[in-house]
Amino acid sequence: MRRSLSLLSVVVLSAAPTSAIAAPADDEHIRRIVQTMLKEKDQKIEQLEARIKQLEQERAPPVATAPGQPVPPPPVAAAKPAPAGDDGSVARKLQALDKKVSELRQAASASGLEISGFFDINAKTGNSTDQTFSVGSVELDLDYVHDDHFGASSALVLCGNSSNADYGAPGAIFCGNSGPGALSGGSTMAGIAVALVDYHLFNDRIPPRGRIFNNKGLHIQAGRFDLPFGNDYQNFANKDRITVTAPLTTSRMQLGGYNSDGVRSYGAWDGFNYSVFWTDALYANDGHAIGGRLGLALGQNTYKIHSANPEGIELGVSHLSELDGENRIRNTVYGADLSIGYGPWRLQNEFMLLNAHQQVFLDSGGNIVPNPDRNPFGKGHQLGYHSTLTADLESLVKQPVTLFARYSRWQPSQDLALDFDGSTVAVNDLSMLTLGFNYKFSDHLRIKFEYDDSLGTRTYERYFDRRLGIAQIVMSF
Repeated sequence: MRRSLSLLSVVVLSAAPTSAIAAPADDEHIRRIVQTMLKEKDQKIEQLEARIKQLEQERAPPVATAPGQPVPPPPVAAAKPAPAGDDGSVARKLQALDKKVSELRQAASASGLEISGFFDINAKTGNSTDQTFSVGSVELDLDYVHDDHFGASSALVLCGNSSNADYGAPGAIFCGNSGPGALSGGSTMAGIAVALVDYHLFNDRIPPRGRIFNNKGLHIQAGRFDLPFGNDYQNFANKDRITVTAPLTTSRMQLGGYNSDGVRSYGAWDGFNYSVFWTDALYANDGHAIGGRLGLALGQNTYKIHSANPEGIELGVSHLSELDGENRIRNTVYGADLSIGYGPWRLQNEFMLLNAHQQVFLDSGGNIVPNPDRNPFGKGHQLGYHSTLTADLESLVKQPVTLFARYSRWQPSQDLALDFDGSTVAVNDLSMLTLGFNYKFSDHLRIKFEYDDSLGTRTYERYFDRRLGIAQIVMSF
């Protein structure tokens, strides 16, 4: 390029007018002028080459633009992705997951299926099981409507290894903190608490358990279910119970809560509700049971008599007769319940009387057996009752706090009973004072704190605690 410029300069000079060449100048002067011009050209060429290299390094792939539109600026290097947890990414992921779960539930509901459930986590003070922390139970509830008159519902339960499983009726599954007054042991169980087919009129929702009289309707069901007896049947699931533990009428006399296979019918109209049932035996492996409950609600919101804090009065009477395999009466159980609600206060009372019509016998080892030829021990009559007072303080303290206090009593006629492992142990009359509160963080999360004291009474069962403090977290979904 330099040689071309030099040749061009010579040609230009040679083509200049004769008058310019004729000017007084010698060859040396001309050479200096040409060298100066060439040096300036070299500097400009070097600057141009440097600029070209700079542009080549900064050049980005061309971006297509519409005619007349300005060329976009060079792209900025992409920033590194923020680590998980920065800038609320975890919260966004949880929101996205919650949205997806909500969409799935809406899709299921559109096809007639309602899905819900819960699990609970417990912590205890020093106790006979030597466990501090435990998972109590995990339950999945399904409620399916097939058409205008038929549906089904079920409750699938997994009991954790928490020494909280109440050993109840044959085939039944009960989990939860049974407390110092209940017969309990440390076993992991899984099973079906509720599974039934339902024929209904007026109301097409079939709650697996809990407050089954929420709405007007008539139901006829077959399968496995909880038996409405007294008023604690609506609290068998921990998510429905304000306290942590069940009263002695449930944990002792109902063996954790009446539940069996059979048929039943129930319904509600205005302030009246009823339930009748025919099931397998509750206190033995052979035979069957028949019974029911009649309820009357006064001064309450129609069809909402089982809401969380109902006002007004509800009273009920219950009856159950159990027969053995030869249709001879084995046990008769009577019940009466009364609930009174006013403002934030609710008083719940329950009375039960069990009359045994057959003798209990002992074998040569001192164990209770159903029907030997010797060693009659007597009839296992039982009496029990409880009063539970709750106070919803949300309107007063502007926090979702509920206080509770309960006194329950159990009086067996016999001095011996079966422990969780089948051995015989001495038992006495029991009293139990329960105090505590729960706090509702949301519709899905609740925490409970409870203290239980047997007031100096006791039994000699393996897992009986005279005093116990319990904390429980219940997560619903």
